[in-house]
Amino acid sequence: MESLNLKLLELCSRCGACYNICPSCLNLEGYDPRAVIKDILAGKYEKWLSHKSIWQCLECHFCLEMCYQHYGFENAMSAMRTIASKKGITPPQGKKGWDMFIKTSRLGEPTASARKKLGLPDAAKSG
Repeated sequence: MESLNLKLLELCSRCGACYNICPSCLNLEGYDPRAVIKDILAGKYEKWLSHKSIWQCLECHFCLEMCYQHYGFENAMSAMRTIASKKGITPPQGKKGWDMFIKTSRLGEPTASARKKLGLPDAAKSG
C-alpha cells in the first residue's frame, strides 16, 4: 500500500463528505469504502482483494470533487484493484473480457444490427 498517502487516507476515513454524492454509496447496498479504508490503515487489506467492493467504484471522481483534502477514496479503490490484478484476482467478468481480448483482439463481437444502423459493412468474424 506504499502508493497511498496514509495520512490523507486517515483523514478520509473520518470524514464522509462524499458519501451523499457517490453513486456507488447511494445505489449499492453494502458498499462501504470507509470499511475498506479502515482495514487498509490497520494493515488488514488482504481480505478486500477478493471482495466485490473494490470493483464497484465507478471512478467518477465525485469523491475527489467533494474531498476537503483533494484526495478521494477512489485512490484507495484503484490501489486495491491494482494489487488484486497483480495477484490474479479479478471479477469473473474481467477475466472473461481479458481472455476474449487476448484471443480475438476484441472485447466483444460487433452486432450486425448496430453496424447496419451506422451504415457499416458486415464485420469479419474474430478468432
